[in-house]
Amino acid sequence: MRIILWHGWLLEGSGSNVYTARVARILRSRGHDVVLMCQEGHPERYEWIDAAGAVDGGGVAEPAPTGASPSSGRCVLLRPEIGALLPVFVLDDYEGFEVKRFVDLSDGELAAYLDANVAALRSAAAWHHSDVTIAGHAIPGGVIARRAVGPGRYVTKIHGSDLEYAVRPDRRYRELAREGLPAGRAVTGSGRDVLRRCSELVPGIEHLLRVVPPGLDDAVFHPRSRRRALVEVADRLAADPDVSRGRPARLDNEVRGALAARDGRALDELATRYDQNVPDPAAAERLRALAGYNGPVVGSFGKLIPQKGGHHLLAAVKGSRHRPHVLVVGFGSHREWLHALTAAFELGDRDSLEWLASAMDLPEAAGDAAESVRATFTGRLDHRYAPEVLAAMDVLAVPSILDEAFGMVAAEGAASGALPLVARHSGLAEIAGALEAAVGRDGLFSFEPGSAAVVNLRAALDRLLELPEEERRDLRALVSATARERWSWTATVDGLLRAATET
Repeated sequence: MRIILWHGWLLEGSGSNVYTARVARILRSRGHDVVLMCQEGHPERYEWIDAAGAVDGGGVAEPAPTGASPSSGRCVLLRPEIGALLPVFVLDDYEGFEVKRFVDLSDGELAAYLDANVAALRSAAAWHHSDVTIAGHAIPGGVIARRAVGPGRYVTKIHGSDLEYAVRPDRRYRELAREGLPAGRAVTGSGRDVLRRCSELVPGIEHLLRVVPPGLDDAVFHPRSRRRALVEVADRLAADPDVSRGRPARLDNEVRGALAARDGRALDELATRYDQNVPDPAAAERLRALAGYNGPVVGSFGKLIPQKGGHHLLAAVKGSRHRPHVLVVGFGSHREWLHALTAAFELGDRDSLEWLASAMDLPEAAGDAAESVRATFTGRLDHRYAPEVLAAMDVLAVPSILDEAFGMVAAEGAASGALPLVARHSGLAEIAGALEAAVGRDGLFSFEPGSAAVVNLRAALDRLLELPEEERRDLRALVSATARERWSWTATVDGLLRAATET
């Protein structure tokens, strides 16, 4: 089958990016001819991309081979020519682009972005003679597909960020979603909750809704020993040339200076001084040190932005009876604020803590006494490193504040043997519910969000860490087996193709 996947961004760094990459790889491995439309600038990093080129309204430039490994199928990456402006749902750095949130676009900027993508998708579909078009996100994918390939000829994938950061707050995007979604063959989403939220915002699409959960690669996400896992990752990081562009350790002193001055702008500026998309130069050394640690390790993995609740996790750990070490894996504009919070805990500076609690909207000021939070920051570790790092965690916390479509990292962590601990809302609650049912322990892997989130997270964390080691080992084995059986990329691809082809 000839299939186009339209995705507006990259192939790593967010759930929808990873979703798109994994679906494309599986489709190719199963013999399909795939065109992957996105803004990924480094196709050579993906051994399943056969060729890469550009596309605009004038047609497709002949894609250049990448030297990919052989397969029964083929995947060609085409980058739509959209100019210098890349709209996003949440601000991050994107190499070579001026980045702007969808809700901040002028009408002219929005129209130009949509027109460029419509023209590119139309050209790609004509060049490829595609049978199926699968477009990412309620906006912009749905409306781009409708305008480019026509009603009834595409499926839209909902990811959640599209709803909460564009469709819900901005009337323009509700109108675009109401143009694009009802005209497709199906509207897919990772769970019931995200599809319910979508249909509330875009009434009349209920008959098109299909649950298609994301998957995980059970060949790489599986339990392994902490020491072996982290040493392997450290060895690979030591040979990674990209780490030289990562966060230098000397910024810690500047974080303390900004904290003393109560200078939030300085903290924000520090996050622009290094490449957020690569590991820290010291990541290998830090992970080798953690490999020899015998106490409990609680981790987070993903974007370091306020909506993901990393500040809640650090505050919860500070008061934990078990004093776990925190492994913070990720990137984002909020990272320097998290460094400032750990510094304030160590200093026991009540004024600093109160300033941070107000600036970060932290429900709990975290007490008077100086008490350090032992934390290891690594910077961004992509899926080359993720399986081993997740396996090194006793508990993987996902304390997101806003709704999530699914929470893929929680499933991957569970498959790797990390006990998940997620905020009990949206798609995260669906993951927790499935795993809690598998072990017969209602509420074990989730906590109540809201104004008492820090207190609730701390209590849930202590509840997991106080379990006897043998019981935790049995739970890790059971949640791993459940996650690997329940969520697979093969099932995801099957669900998407059914949605695209059923009559």
